[in-house]
Amino acid sequence: METTKFSVASSLKKRYIRIAPILFFLYVINFLDRVNLSYAISAGMFPDIGVPKSSADLIAGIASALFFVAYAIPQVFTTLRINKVGVRKIFAIAFTAWGIITIITGFVQNVPEIYALRFILGLAEAPFYAGVMFFMGVWFVESERGVANAFFNAAIPVAGIFGGLLSGEIFTVYGNNPGWRYLFIIEGILALVSVVILWIVLTDFPSQAKWMKKEEINALEADLDIEQKNKALKVPWKKALMEPDVILLTLVYFFGVTALYGYSIWLPSIIGSFAHVNAASSSFLSDIPYIVAAIALIFILRYSDRKGDRKKLTAIIFFIAFIGLAISAFSISNAYVSFAFFTISAIGIFTFLPVFWNIPQESLTKESSAASIGLINGLGNLGGAVGPIVVGGLETVTHSFVAGVYGMALFALVAGILVLFVKHSR
Repeated sequence: METTKFSVASSLKKRYIRIAPILFFLYVINFLDRVNLSYAISAGMFPDIGVPKSSADLIAGIASALFFVAYAIPQVFTTLRINKVGVRKIFAIAFTAWGIITIITGFVQNVPEIYALRFILGLAEAPFYAGVMFFMGVWFVESERGVANAFFNAAIPVAGIFGGLLSGEIFTVYGNNPGWRYLFIIEGILALVSVVILWIVLTDFPSQAKWMKKEEINALEADLDIEQKNKALKVPWKKALMEPDVILLTLVYFFGVTALYGYSIWLPSIIGSFAHVNAASSSFLSDIPYIVAAIALIFILRYSDRKGDRKKLTAIIFFIAFIGLAISAFSISNAYVSFAFFTISAIGIFTFLPVFWNIPQESLTKESSAASIGLINGLGNLGGAVGPIVVGGLETVTHSFVAGVYGMALFALVAGILVLFVKHSR
């Protein structure tokens, strides 16, 4: 048994070096292509294509929402397919598709075109996140997965930092228009470049890893098999979808994602509105919440792996988001205080993901995990449709983002309360 443990430990560095950086890079590209619309919105994309300013925010919210409606459609089945064939082929197809779609978005001339492209983009991106969460369970045992998830999900704030710098620089050089068009084209090209990289670097399953020793592969697979036998929920995948915990986790993820994408899609616009600055300045200022979240993520994940109480920590993270957003909206008359608490809320908004995803990974067997993660990710991500529409719609009605920020606070509060009722979690 000691030999097995030593072999698993000996391969950990190899697996981290081989897998973690490429997944991190791919998620940066993925998140950029998902939220680049937020920077384009603040640069006046929708008035540029003929939308009246009075309804531009609502139309922009609908465009963002269509992505997540499409995103939910193929989730369970694409994740089950990944369980059979691995991620390499499916990810290559997905990145190629959404790279082309993002480039075409840079040439849109009207609202129907942007609606169609955002919907198709949602279909193209559907396999990625849930596929990676399943992939982590294939390559890392439970004691290793927290760090692996942390490294992967750190891509969100890093993508936000990079996206803010890139868009700010583009808008400074080219102006708002055609700056927002160049933004889509450049980020679409990055997605296409990613296809070559992932095809060369990724390995679907440990049994195919030529870069690991045979005894290391055997030891890893043996430990993963033991882990499967000790899972809390040992039910077929179809029944797993009806488990109370899976339904509850789907609701938690829905409310959490509603706050996440209400925040990230409207982040530059909210900052621009609160601070009264132009698109380039709001893009640069958008980096501050992402930087704070990236730093906080390091400490939160260290604590999570040390204490292992995923459920309570996830709830605390959501409560931080709630408090930060609520005080930010309440103190709108003082731009500095409001921005400070809006930044603090980013700790909760952007760090719940890696802690949350440990819960279904640690409680469900392999096939059940694949289907359930697909369900949680697919239906939960419908919150990405609700968040942008709620914030954009409330801004259209009230001519202020304050009501939308209060709305996001409420969503975070509900998510924090619901996660406490999950039973099979440590």
